Amino acid sequence: MKFANLADAGDRLAPLLADLPRESLLIAIMPSGIAVACRIAKQTRMDVGAAFLDRDGEVVRVTELPPVDGRTVVIVDDGIETGTAVRAVVQAVRDAGAARVIVAMPVVPKEAQAWLDLMVDEVIAIDRPFGRRSLAWHYEEFDPIDDEMGRFILERQAWKRGWVTECVPKSGEPGEAGESSAVARSSD
Repeated sequence: MKFANLADAGDRLAPLLADLPRESLLIAIMPSGIAVACRIAKQTRMDVGAAFLDRDGEVVRVTELPPVDGRTVVIVDDGIETGTAVRAVVQAVRDAGAARVIVAMPVVPKEAQAWLDLMVDEVIAIDRPFGRRSLAWHYEEFDPIDDEMGRFILERQAWKRGWVTECVPKSGEPGEAGESSAVARSSD
């Protein structure tokens, strides 16, 4: 299955999340996950937050995460290729006290589905291929974005929708208030 682009993937994923409580928090794995999450938020009116990562070789560490304590959290990205990033984010939101953790992505290979089922409460995907491929293969137009553009998209969506923007840490401690904007909340 091919998606036209990241926006198309979000538009096609959104109806599968329509039954979740509006109070659920979409956590985009930055940077490319924000393009998918904002399209989901447009249809579901869920809050949008961002998980920023520090990648050092094979090690991935979550450096920024909005407060998730007691909430249903939906982790969103452009898909799963190796699974390293989603594992780190799942662990971070669990450690930060999320009540329920859902992974919702356009592409989740069956081998990833097997280990995700052990880590999260639910996995929602459009395409579940047998084998793992480069994510670019699943998109007609695949233009990954960098952290700076991801922050811009998040802040722009907040401004367009009248969302109140909350601060989250740069310190690497999930759930503490800090200086960078990484969560947008609907004001209606």
